[in-house]
Amino acid sequence: MGPAASALKTPPPGLTTLANGHADKFPEEYVAQIVRFGKPIQAHGAADMPVWGPIFGARDKFNEVAVRQRIKNLCEYLKTLQEKES
Repeated sequence: MGPAASALKTPPPGLTTLANGHADKFPEEYVAQIVRFGKPIQAHGAADMPVWGPIFGARDKFNEVAVRQRIKNLCEYLKTLQEKES
């Protein structure tokens, strides 16, 4: 967990266990949607994770291909971190 984890109302998920509960298959599309658009928030709640789609868009001069590639690269990296359930 990162240095800000203790300040969050809900602890962040472990990025090494995202495949658990998904038949040990990394949920790439779900993760890509969360990275790009954020997690749907409950009424009157706040999103604890920043939405990276607009940040990547601004960084890449709103080049959609570059944004998708950046998110795909991040998902591919997260996929390599997955631990098997014991």
